Amino acid sequence: MNLSIYRVIIFFIFSLSIFTVTKAHALEEDHPAVSRYKDSMLENSGVIHYKKILVPVSVVPGTEDTKLIEVIGKITAHGYSLKKNKSTLEVGLNYKQVVEKLGAELLVDCVGVLCGYQPLYFYWQSWANYNSSVADDNDDNTRFLVAKQPTEKGDVYYQWIITDVYDGEIGIEQTIVEPEALLLDQVSVNRNISIQAEQTGLKADREDTEGSQDHPVISRYQGAYITDYRQREFEKVYIPTGVAINDVTPTITVEGKGTTIGYNLSNSQSTLQIYKNYLTALKAADFEILFTCSLASCGHDLLDDLYTSEANKFRFHPVKTNNYPDSDFRFISAKLTVSGKNIFLLVAIEGALTSNDINKIVVDIVEQSEMSTARVTIDPQYLNDEIEQKGRVVLHGLNFAFNKSELLPSSTASLTAITEYLELHPKQQFYVVGHTDNVGTYEINTQLSKARAQNVIKELTALKVEASRLIAIGVGPAAPKAANNSDANKENNRRVELVLR
Repeated sequence: MNLSIYRVIIFFIFSLSIFTVTKAHALEEDHPAVSRYKDSMLENSGVIHYKKILVPVSVVPGTEDTKLIEVIGKITAHGYSLKKNKSTLEVGLNYKQVVEKLGAELLVDCVGVLCGYQPLYFYWQSWANYNSSVADDNDDNTRFLVAKQPTEKGDVYYQWIITDVYDGEIGIEQTIVEPEALLLDQVSVNRNISIQAEQTGLKADREDTEGSQDHPVISRYQGAYITDYRQREFEKVYIPTGVAINDVTPTITVEGKGTTIGYNLSNSQSTLQIYKNYLTALKAADFEILFTCSLASCGHDLLDDLYTSEANKFRFHPVKTNNYPDSDFRFISAKLTVSGKNIFLLVAIEGALTSNDINKIVVDIVEQSEMSTARVTIDPQYLNDEIEQKGRVVLHGLNFAFNKSELLPSSTASLTAITEYLELHPKQQFYVVGHTDNVGTYEINTQLSKARAQNVIKELTALKVEASRLIAIGVGPAAPKAANNSDANKENNRRVELVLR
């Protein structure tokens, strides 16, 4: 048995496993190049644009010598049933006549076991799994034909599978691959976005999940609709920068406002076309591409390895996180700097698994920032109680720009409360002590913590506090309140304190 052609047929057919069967995209008419067999009935049809597949172009019977070529183009498929007591031999010879009429070259013509053992098994399980007229096994009468027709736009490939179904019924599956240019500009990017703390007004159409919207930095793929939407004011996100080595995916860690949007898209678009549109749009907007992968090169469990926590395990729904090496999966991570602020963007694309399925896209955007603690404020009485009991007090509500020493406007209420306390206790003198977590080097953290303490003093002196009463000290990560083993603990360790001298 020729196992090679068996594998080739399976691969070719499995590549066609994501055609649409929805009424909007099903084809009720025959292909204009080839009519249906006389008296046959159309059972199924579909089309997918810009899909890459492997096509067998020559076979040596009885050997595993099979030549394959890669073809990218528009794939149109029709499934027919014929109930006129015809043989696969008669039907096959009629399609060989079609090849001659087209002026095409017959590349592959095999019958029965020369086509390999059960060549339709995977075909039946995938693309034709809704068409009972296609047999899931092979016998000596099954015929497989592949032909090539040169045209001005490129080569057109034709494939026919002709099989006995039962009681004289013949199943005919016709697949035609035509050259097609990639349709771009299906995704747009707004490079001049102004990052905002609050969501903008919602403009969702009726097919989108209630309360959802596109992110202002990037549009949806044309024709997609939102199925999942989630926005968090502040969170930690892992950005993949390469393929996993020894089950460890290289990443960078980013904290900030996160928006995750899940889309569904017709399976008439291939994942290759979707991927190239996103990649082209991001590059045109000057995004720095951090990492891309397609199919098996993404490795196993790329997303699952990154988001195993209870909070994040459904982050990329509806895209499955346990992508397998043979999954139709593609991924992009990218970065854009706008007015000194970083935006990180991830795109995960999962192709339709069968012709009844649909493409799934998740766009994950993180606007890098430092968490606001403005919800926690202080007053003079709180400061007095803490200093009397402990000789020190954490100055809640002092908020700094990410990884910088500048105080944010949200710190005004706390600075006012500190000033009022110092005015009530004019003889007291303090150390203003800056602290950090353990992320980064000791030297950088020590410098940053002291610079923050100095800026607190600067703001207080601007409010008429005598500078001689305050001394700035930066201890970096040297005096944590708790172990730096969680985000919550790290947040508590990043602080400024007044310590009584």
